[in-house]
Amino acid sequence: MKKNNKWLMFLILLISAITVGVSQLKIAAVMQDVASALNVSTTQAALLMSVFTIAGIVLAIPGAAIQDKMGPKNLLLLLMACLAAGNILGAVSGSFAVVVVSRIIEGISYAMIIMVGVTMINTWFADGGASTATGIFNTFAAVANFIAMNASIPIMKTMGLRALWWVVAGLSVLCLLLVALFIQVPRAAADGGDNSKATIGEAFSNLRVDVLSLAMFCIAFVLFGFITCYPQLFQGYYGLTAETANFYSSLNGLFGIPFCILCGVLVEKTGKPFVIAIIGAVGTALLCYTMPYLGPSTYIVHVLVSAICPGGLVMTSIFCLAPMLSKRPALIGYSMSIINMLYYIGVFASTPVIVGAAASSWKGASLIMTAAAAGAVVLLFVVASMGSKEASSNVK
Repeated sequence: MKKNNKWLMFLILLISAITVGVSQLKIAAVMQDVASALNVSTTQAALLMSVFTIAGIVLAIPGAAIQDKMGPKNLLLLLMACLAAGNILGAVSGSFAVVVVSRIIEGISYAMIIMVGVTMINTWFADGGASTATGIFNTFAAVANFIAMNASIPIMKTMGLRALWWVVAGLSVLCLLLVALFIQVPRAAADGGDNSKATIGEAFSNLRVDVLSLAMFCIAFVLFGFITCYPQLFQGYYGLTAETANFYSSLNGLFGIPFCILCGVLVEKTGKPFVIAIIGAVGTALLCYTMPYLGPSTYIVHVLVSAICPGGLVMTSIFCLAPMLSKRPALIGYSMSIINMLYYIGVFASTPVIVGAAASSWKGASLIMTAAAAGAVVLLFVVASMGSKEASSNVK
C-alpha cells in the first residue's frame, strides 16, 4: 500500500471520527437551550448526552464479530449512515422521547468508531508508525470538543437550534461518500494474516486486557466529566457568561490535539506506554481534586492539564496498549471491544452522576472524579505489574 494512500485514508477516517464526536458534543454547549426547546429540565437534557453511548454499551462486545463479518470498511459505511439517520430524525422531531431515540441511533456510530479506527490503523501501519497514527486518531474527541463548543452557539443563533442536527447530518453524508470512494482495507491484512478464528471468550481470557478496560472506565468517566460539565462548572459555579464558559471549555479540545499526537509519538519512541499512562493518571487525580479551587489566573491552566493528562497521556496510551496486549492480531478488534464497552459505560455514567452531584456541591463532584482517577492509577499499576510477572516467568 502506497504511503500517501494510507495517509489519505487515515485522514478520511479521522474526519469521520471527528464528525461522530461533534454529533455527540453538539448538545453540551447549548444544553439549557435544548432543555427549554424540549420543555424538560437540565438534568433530563443531560440524559441526551448519556443515551448517545447506550448503543456503545450494547454493541461494544458484538461489535468485533460484526466487524469480522462485514469488514472494517463496510462497518464504517454503516456507522456513517446511522449517524446521518439519527441526526435527520433529531432535526425533524420536537418530542423529547423521539430525540432520545435519535440520539441512540446516532450513538451506533460512536459505538464502534474507535474499534474500527484502531483496526484500520494497525492494518495500514503494520510496518511501523501505528502508535503515532493512534495518537493522531485520538485527537478526534479533542477536535470535536473544540469545534462543538465554539460553533454550536453561533450556528444556533444564526440558523436555529435544529440546524445543529442538520449540519452534522450533512457532514455524515459527506464522510460516507469519502469512505466509499477512497478507503480500502484488505481482508487478509485486517487480521494480520492470522486465519484462525478469534472469539470474544479468548479475548476475555486475557486478564491484562480486562483490567486495562477497568482503567479505561475510570478515565472515560473523568474525561467526559470535564468535556460535558466544564460549561456548567465555569458558568454555574464560577459565574462566567455562557460564551466565556464555552470558550474555556473548548480549550480542552484545542490543547488536546497536540498532546494526543505527542503521546502517540512518545509511546512510539520510548516503548513505555504504562509509564506514560500512569503519569497521566496521577496528574488527572490532582486535576479533579482542584476543580472547585480555581480562579481567573488558573482557569486556562486547569483546562490545559485536563487536555494533557486524561485524554492525551492516559487514553492515547491505552489505545496503543490494546493491540500490544492482544495475544495475536486477530484478537485486536475483540480486545478493543472489551475496552470500548467499559469506555462507553464510563461515558454513559459520567454526565448524570457529575451533574447530579454538582447540583448539591461541586466539591462533592470533584471528589467523585478524584476517586475515579485514583482508581485508574491503581489499575494501571496492576496491569503493568502483571506484565512484569509474565516476563519474569518467561510466559510473555
